Amino acid sequence: MVGLSDSQVYERALAYWPYKDSLRKVIDHICVNAPIDRSLLDLMCGPGYLLGQVAARRKDLSLKGVDLDSMNIAHSKREYPGIDFEVGDVLLWKPDHLFDVVACTGALHHIQYGRQEEAIEGIASMVKPGGIVIISDSYIADYSNETERKAAAAKLGQEYLGETIQNGAPEPVIEATMQILWNDVLMKEFKTSMNRRLPIFKKIFSHVKTLKTWPEFESEYGDYISVCRKSHGA
Repeated sequence: MVGLSDSQVYERALAYWPYKDSLRKVIDHICVNAPIDRSLLDLMCGPGYLLGQVAARRKDLSLKGVDLDSMNIAHSKREYPGIDFEVGDVLLWKPDHLFDVVACTGALHHIQYGRQEEAIEGIASMVKPGGIVIISDSYIADYSNETERKAAAAKLGQEYLGETIQNGAPEPVIEATMQILWNDVLMKEFKTSMNRRLPIFKKIFSHVKTLKTWPEFESEYGDYISVCRKSHGA
């Protein structure tokens, strides 16, 4: 990764990872469905790519990105100077107003299992009643013990790595993808199954619609997008 920051590698990887399809669909959904002249918050925004893409298509939206990593925020401010970025922990950060759309993409698995529901509740608290919350993530197959969890994480990581290589990824991206596999198996990151995540969504939100974006063949594991709403009375 000589000469490239982690933020730069991540942005390059978005062209090669299977997750690119999920991210494109999230961006399209926001650009088509976000109300005119309203607000969008991207939590755990990483290097700011999603907001940069939205800004190019929806200049009417007020955009804000929050991420715990100060290097990501510094990169975002350099690359997308017209957008408001701020360092903040999704478990602690509080907005000074509610947003019409709140997104959290490819990020919840960075939070320890025991605090993921807390994070989702916090995300839900930042959207206006009737607003949209979009949460996308990579999920492993369901499991009942630690051995099964490790095997499921390895399966997802191997499929991700194989497709990333087939997509012609450069070596820094392949290296980063291998690191993700290692992190998932050894629980440095905390990917869960959709069977475990969906009941939490349904507990917190009044409406949940989930779409699988990868792989095309039938499987429990893969990339999913969940579009969630709170009722006006929530």
